[in-house]
Amino acid sequence: MNSNHSRAAAAAVIVLGALGTVSSAPATADQTWGAFSAGADMRLREVYVGHIGLNEQLLTPTGNVTGQQNPTANRVFQRYRFRGWGQYAPSEHFALAARLMWEGRHYTLPPESAFAPGYGFEKWYSGGILFDSLTLDFKKIFDSGLSLKAGRQDLVLGNGWLVLDGTPIDGSRTIYMDAARATYAADAIKTTFDLIYINNYPNTDRFPTPLNGTIEDQTEQYEEGGILYARNKSLIKDTDLDGYFIYKGNDPNYTLNNMRVNNGYPFPSPSDDGQVYAVGARIDSKLTPNWNLRAEAAGEWGANRVTIGAPRQNISAFGFNGRLTYAFNDSLANRVHADLEYLTGDDPDSKTNESFDPLWGRWPQWSELMIYQWPLDSRVGQATNLLRLNVGWLAKVHPTTEVLLDYHALWADQESVRTANQFYNISHDGNFRGHLFTGWVKTKFNKYLSGHLVAEYLAPGDFYARNRRDESYFLRAEVVVAF
Repeated sequence: MNSNHSRAAAAAVIVLGALGTVSSAPATADQTWGAFSAGADMRLREVYVGHIGLNEQLLTPTGNVTGQQNPTANRVFQRYRFRGWGQYAPSEHFALAARLMWEGRHYTLPPESAFAPGYGFEKWYSGGILFDSLTLDFKKIFDSGLSLKAGRQDLVLGNGWLVLDGTPIDGSRTIYMDAARATYAADAIKTTFDLIYINNYPNTDRFPTPLNGTIEDQTEQYEEGGILYARNKSLIKDTDLDGYFIYKGNDPNYTLNNMRVNNGYPFPSPSDDGQVYAVGARIDSKLTPNWNLRAEAAGEWGANRVTIGAPRQNISAFGFNGRLTYAFNDSLANRVHADLEYLTGDDPDSKTNESFDPLWGRWPQWSELMIYQWPLDSRVGQATNLLRLNVGWLAKVHPTTEVLLDYHALWADQESVRTANQFYNISHDGNFRGHLFTGWVKTKFNKYLSGHLVAEYLAPGDFYARNRRDESYFLRAEVVVAF
């Protein structure tokens, strides 16, 4: 690790330690001292990803196999994330909160020899030390049902299908958005109304900027958004009914060859340019003591372009995401579920863009591995052009441990890609994306220590080009320590 990275890592540990350790007694999250509360956590990960891009051998610019081993097909790396937070709440009506984080990485694969100087992974990567949460929170203003939260904050609506991650490029290091959120709770009808304004910057060069001066990309465009979201709990027994309107305006952040830099590696990813509007509804209902139904649907319109100089295309898209769960209500809490997800793809023979935009839903909702494969025809984490059928099982096999197993059958809705550069990544002679198997073991030993193991396997189908059908794997081990 070079001296700059060493100093950054040391500074992160010192600052986070000071913020998270207020007394000499062992601390857990949200330890309180009068009006002040604080906590900290440390997340350690070991990750292996096999056959990124679904090709084990090098390809020519037109996608032909060269017969040479692809030195960048596999990745092995470690992630070290430290966070510390504090909150000052002198009354039940006001709180000031901040969270400071740092994450570094060490890459075992790919080797540095796989890249030209200045164009590959940093062996030891030390990112920014930054505030991923900094908020003023006004609660029950004048003893009414109105609250206001302003500043850098995490926003999750529903199950996070369309609104969860404002920083998709940084790989779950953060998910924050710069936003103002007004919430009105109408207790008499058990309904809440949220009015949210979002203004996201494409990189970290904005207040509050990283303490160590490291600037990184977080998304590909400047984003401005507005959301009106309502949730009712009284119309139907044991049921959440949500309805929403979302606006997302995208202003491109043009860089040389669309290159973005985060996690120690430059990679190309195009900007969005235009506006997307969405209207949707969601239901989450406990139908019986055993059956639960969750479903969400949204229609989109607007205009967008992804290629510099190209005309904007009108948008007409639709998405649906549903899950039916049966709980056995036995000693192991056995549950089985079936999912259906449908996201329209762009018809290449149409002047309209029918590709569904997941908005701020670019995160691994059902697969860690597919995050690395979406750029073949879309962008990092940008699920679209998809039909997904899933069956799964979950059980609490021990008081501390859950096991989850899932199978997903994946199709593309259309034989289309997002950009011209992705033309050679698909076969243009099939729609089956492949068979995906996922397994998790999640454990929480106590309030201080938790972790998980996850394994995924993808057998690609005929949607991908013949030279991009190598089997792909994902393995991760994680330990989280809370102070």
